[in-house]
Amino acid sequence: MRLKLLILMLMMPGLAQAADIAVKKVKEDFSKGLDPYAAYWTQAPEVELSLMAQPMMKPKPEKPETSLLKVQALHNGNYVAFRLRWKDAEKSEAGKLGQFSDAVALEFPVKSNENPPSVIMGEPGNPVHMFHWRAQYQYDEEHGKKDVKDIYPNLAVDTYHMDYPDAGKWKGASQDQKEAYMHGMAAGNPQSFVKKAVDEIMAEGFGSSAVRKDQDSFAKGEWKNGEWTVVISRALKRDKGSILEEGKSSSVAFAVWQGGKDEVGSRKALTLFWTPLKVEGP
Repeated sequence: MRLKLLILMLMMPGLAQAADIAVKKVKEDFSKGLDPYAAYWTQAPEVELSLMAQPMMKPKPEKPETSLLKVQALHNGNYVAFRLRWKDAEKSEAGKLGQFSDAVALEFPVKSNENPPSVIMGEPGNPVHMFHWRAQYQYDEEHGKKDVKDIYPNLAVDTYHMDYPDAGKWKGASQDQKEAYMHGMAAGNPQSFVKKAVDEIMAEGFGSSAVRKDQDSFAKGEWKNGEWTVVISRALKRDKGSILEEGKSSSVAFAVWQGGKDEVGSRKALTLFWTPLKVEGP
């Protein structure tokens, strides 16, 4: 894996990120009420990062739908917040089959900030810690999860006894009874339930991603004028996860998905190399 990344670095040296992300210390509260357009973001220097199409695993995108990501970061001694901006011509929140959500993710090394593992999902025994925001998750958090009637308002299935167009004397099924017929919920798949706008994920290589239940992160995104502005806030220190310390350096990587362009899973744009992150001390 490292050899492949080295070869790609030699072939495309312009993609290596030279700029450090400086994380200035402020007194704002980043644990709730995140505001992508708050005045305090004027205190944070903005770094522009080049993205490329994910080149390692199939299915690979033919080209990156997002080529530039603008990043700012602030911390208050307990939480660090990242403000991320990228161009996207349409707002995509998924829903119908074959529709995907816009998304962005942050990735941090867990064991070593000086010698981090592969930026592509980490390595066995050397994990990475990711924070994955999706427009679809945010919609669910703010409005509740869409059901079949929301996605297909004109659909009627006469043989499905829970949702007769004319229920008559039928009282309907309880939520527990409904979930028994919803395979994802019955299996306990976390993607089938309403969740926060951001997932915390641990990984040690391809196919090893696992969503953490003990989340300590928050996110808020807004789409306007053909651009997403998303703020992701996380605790500086996470038990059994990545740790950021005041006055010390770390590393971070980014990925962006444009759902309206059929980007999902491995079809994404990313920073193929770790970007230095410097956390301002007290």
